[in-house]
Amino acid sequence: MQSAVQLAAESGFHPPVLSPEGRQYTIADRQSISKYFLMLYCSAARHPADGNPEGANRDRTEYVWLDEFCLSHPESTSESEIESQRSTELGRLANIFRNATQVAVFCDRPGCRHTDLDCPWGNRIWTIPEILHAERVLRMTRESTHATRIHPTSGRAFREEIQKSAAKLNQWHLYAIYQHSVNSGGVSWQTAIHSLVVEAIRRDEAGDFDDHKYLGKALNGLLPRRAHVDDLGHGGWNDLAWLLELNQGFYNAASLAALCSLPDKSSVSWLGKPINPMPGNERLEPIVTALPVSPPNANSSAGCPPLMIIGGEMIGLRPRLRRDWAGLYNNPDMIRARVIAGGTLALGVLLSFVLLVTGQIFPAIGIFFSVTVGHVLLELVVSTMFLERKGWIFLPDAEWGDLNTIEQLLGQELKPWGMNVKS
Repeated sequence: MQSAVQLAAESGFHPPVLSPEGRQYTIADRQSISKYFLMLYCSAARHPADGNPEGANRDRTEYVWLDEFCLSHPESTSESEIESQRSTELGRLANIFRNATQVAVFCDRPGCRHTDLDCPWGNRIWTIPEILHAERVLRMTRESTHATRIHPTSGRAFREEIQKSAAKLNQWHLYAIYQHSVNSGGVSWQTAIHSLVVEAIRRDEAGDFDDHKYLGKALNGLLPRRAHVDDLGHGGWNDLAWLLELNQGFYNAASLAALCSLPDKSSVSWLGKPINPMPGNERLEPIVTALPVSPPNANSSAGCPPLMIIGGEMIGLRPRLRRDWAGLYNNPDMIRARVIAGGTLALGVLLSFVLLVTGQIFPAIGIFFSVTVGHVLLELVVSTMFLERKGWIFLPDAEWGDLNTIEQLLGQELKPWGMNVKS
């Protein structure tokens, strides 16, 4: 729609400016804007280009699906009714484009091939269902303000060009999506679904969340099991959660947590946005569900170690160590000091009570405060000697050094997580 608005403005049509509240164009405005794109396509389709012999055949009929016009009841003028119709159609978008003879790709940038990752067309959440199963692609390239040429190509060749662009920028999630469409046996459903979800969320953010409520509908029809259209439309995150629940036999949703950053402090969400795809992140996915543990017989050579299956539980990481405020009670090394301190405290309180009963008030108060203050001071001193052993902490190499250095600093032997290391 943004490219269509730019095209309409260049042709002299200036639609109403969106209000700060994000008011949508009326259906009449959207249809007026879309007409300019339809006129541009018809003008370009009349001329042959790059092996497009159909352009010379002007005596033909084409059926064009343009969502602003393809309404079940086009005579309706109610915005709520139109929104309901379009919402239903968007839930079937993957089927509509899968059954199309050819798919036209267009943006308002002159000379754009639409396969680079900075193309406006390629950063929409709707791009994935539009092009993932297209058999033939009509690449509309603007040569000047009012001149556009159509360059036909096969859908496979078009997707392979996008793959090359994704590989250059290390966008391996996007690469896996198109690899799955070209050769479904080369990419597992676990990887394909994960890549689709992460890429859809990334594009949702790139579009300022304008289409966030359609996040689930954009993915419907691309996963092994699809949802009924009537079951969608409850919000972007809710629809996505329902799709992942339907496909839990093909995808472990806990893997998504492995690639999500921590939420903002002002956020009420339990997860942040996915980390930008980069080489090496794929190694984080398996640790959410299982990790190798030492077998019962350490000397056994039975092959791979068994796996410890972990439940779907979030593990919070702290950025720094904490002193154990209850070190006097939590550490076995302080058993003797704890017994002596506890006995002294109990004896002092008992002696203070006896003195208080016999009428010696000031000695009772003095002894009571002496033993209690002394006990608290002992707790504070011991708390500086021990570290808290609850929870998980991230120790960066730049600050803490390697494992041997950390062992020397902490004064105890450590083991790498998930590895069988003999003491």
